[in-house]
Amino acid sequence: MKNRKKQRNSLFSFAGTAVFAFVILLFSSLSAKPFILKSVDGSWLPMIAQSWVAKNGGVLVKIADGIKPNELRKEMLSKIPDLSIEILGKDLFFPTTTPDSLFELLRNIDLDVAETGMKRLSAAETSEMFVKKSAENPAKDEYTEALVENVVFDEKNEKIILTVRIQQRAKTGMFPKLYGVYRIEHTYKMKNDIVDPADVKNMAFLPLITVKKGSRITFIPEKLDSRILTITPDFKIK
Repeated sequence: MKNRKKQRNSLFSFAGTAVFAFVILLFSSLSAKPFILKSVDGSWLPMIAQSWVAKNGGVLVKIADGIKPNELRKEMLSKIPDLSIEILGKDLFFPTTTPDSLFELLRNIDLDVAETGMKRLSAAETSEMFVKKSAENPAKDEYTEALVENVVFDEKNEKIILTVRIQQRAKTGMFPKLYGVYRIEHTYKMKNDIVDPADVKNMAFLPLITVKKGSRITFIPEKLDSRILTITPDFKIK
């Protein structure tokens, strides 16, 4: 049991870093980014905050490469003026707080910060890598919207399973008549007990680990097996 829990924690830890890289690459046209994300198991996933440690009664945070600490501090204070932030080299220090308290305060706040030194993918390259319809964006009428009722990790098979209830049917596409409750499943290719970062499909589907009960997911069904769905990578989470 302890080994399985350790493997799952390793999965989330690495997946968090990979989600950060994924978001930087695929959504580089958007400058607003979250400081931190919370995964389905309650653990914190790195975004702008890459790593952190409780220190001297506060929290010392290492920020993502390419983000200037002084600009980040200025942006954070524009969102939360009463927040105490000190710059220590390339890190930020938040006195008189804990990681959980700090991150609960910051996790739903998008920060508009410039980055340098990051590789960018064009929209065409992103589409070619992850979406089968590489020459065009999917039509709005092809998307299905569903409410997430439950999220489970199948640790044995390294699979995420979402139980969803269809809220809005697609008007066109392969499965325009979906209704009721379905399961969306995705399996991650593993290597040394962590998500394989060399696998392109892993990178495309890593944001699924941020889904929780009550989230809304908009997606295009790719395959239907009984009440189990697989979906294309261009899903959206609310």
